[in-house]
This record gives sequence, structure tokens and C-alpha cells, in this order.
Amino acid sequence: MDKLLNITLTHEFYRCSKAFENFCHQAVYLKSNPSKKDRIDCYNSYVDFLSHLYEFYSSFINKELKNNKAETYKIHNLYNVKKQNEKHDIILNNELRKLLRNRKNRIVNGFADNLAKTIDFYNEKFPEKFAEHFRYMRNIRNHSDFRRASDNHGISLKDFFKLYHGYILIMYHETKWLWNVDIEKYEWNGIEEFAIEILK
Repeated sequence: MDKLLNITLTHEFYRCSKAFENFCHQAVYLKSNPSKKDRIDCYNSYVDFLSHLYEFYSSFINKELKNNKAETYKIHNLYNVKKQNEKHDIILNNELRKLLRNRKNRIVNGFADNLAKTIDFYNEKFPEKFAEHFRYMRNIRNHSDFRRASDNHGISLKDFFKLYHGYILIMYHETKWLWNVDIEKYEWNGIEEFAIEILK
């Protein structure tokens, strides 16, 4: 993989992990007389987490479509799909299917699930709208879209959380073991140089 892209993806996943940590802290605050600020910060940290996770996976999908187009079209049966975002949705759903299948097989083979999911969870009907709704969450976070403040347009963050949080955790944790790095030893190039400039 290109070195600069590797640094960028490592940074994106680091941002994702920090947002998830912030969300976990905010979720704890919510249990003890939360203020409006706590509730807004909780929303922000979770939607930041989703956005960074989506961008991380999206980068791999873009690379797959660019560098291995013929093979990718064949694997995911994209021949009659015209819109780019729909191609992304199909590939992302297939990635989740693969992760669910692999994790179910681990349980079948006697291994405990590290997220405490049971075989019943993995036997549930696949959420076909997952990737579409995941993309929607990323879009309303990245754009000043009125639907962000509405429960009546698209899917709200609260409904997304209820429907998909378990799947999001799987996508995050299945990636974490490979993309967590030693921050101090990693070579960050221009990302780190920004702070060095401030200190001059």
C-alpha cells in the first residue's frame, strides 16, 4: 500500500478510536443527571465515530473499485448498478456479511464472542439497509443538512443506534486489532508537523 495512504488510513482510524472513546465517556456522564451540553456532546462524539469509521472503510472500497474493477464487479455482482453510492452500499454490506459469517463460525467452533454476542444475534435476518443508513449518517454529520435535527426525514441517530450499533461495534473491533498503532513510534509525516509549526 502507498506509504502516504497508509499514514492517512492509520490517522483516520486513530480519529475513529478517539471519537469512540469520547462517546464511551459521554455515555457514562449521561447516567448521572446529564446537562443539555452532555447530551449534545454525546451525539457529536457518536456521529464523529460513525463518520470516521465510514470514511475508513470507504477508502478501501474506492481503492478496490479503482484498482481491481473487473474482479470487484464480478465478486459483488455490480454489473447493473449505475450509481457509485449504491456500489459502495453493496460492497459495504457484503463486508459486514463476511464479518458476521466469520464471527458466527468462531462461536460454532467453540470460541467465545469478544463482544458477548450469542449465536442468535448472528442468525438474525441481515439488515439490508445497513450500508445505506450508515452512509446517510455520515452525510448528515458532514453537511449542514436540516435532516440532522429531524426525526421525520430519513433515519435519526437514535434509530440508527437501536438498529445497528451491534453491527457497528463489529466493524470497529474487527478492524481495531490491525490498525491500532503505537502513536509515539509511528511516522506521521505532515500530520505531526502541524503541531511542530505551532511550537516554533
